[in-house]
Amino acid sequence: MDKSKNLFKYVFFSAMIAIVLQLVPVNDYFAYLKPNFLLLMNLGWIIFMPHKFGVMFGALNGLIFDFISGVPIGINMISFTLLSAMVIYLSGWLSYFSLNQRTVFIFSVVVLFELLVSTFYLSIEIPIDIAHIFLISITSLVVWPLIDIWIGRVCKVNKI
Repeated sequence: MDKSKNLFKYVFFSAMIAIVLQLVPVNDYFAYLKPNFLLLMNLGWIIFMPHKFGVMFGALNGLIFDFISGVPIGINMISFTLLSAMVIYLSGWLSYFSLNQRTVFIFSVVVLFELLVSTFYLSIEIPIDIAHIFLISITSLVVWPLIDIWIGRVCKVNKI
């Protein structure tokens, strides 16, 4: 029971940090450079612990992201859910990937996420800027190794 209590604390702590970083106000230009911290945190826990965190975890994080970003409810929830399912499906391979390989994988997942969300925005006639897809993906590529190393160490040290 102690391990699951520790795990809950770490997941809650990482979610709160991701939400705060997601809500940090930036001006218009830097908004395109801010990574999707909640998505990265979600993917990190699913990659390292696919047996504990799954599609419902992704859906919950997507719903939280819908609420904090002020977009129509369900857009990010659907996107997080689909990408969480894809990561769970590939989790057997991802456990053998090196940090560099996981970073490239996360880059492609973030690009896919941004394309999916942009498609939803276009379907309900919300204007988008295509350049932000790649800028957010590149900054996520830079931030991901820190998240990957931290979650990996938490899992290893606590033998979760």
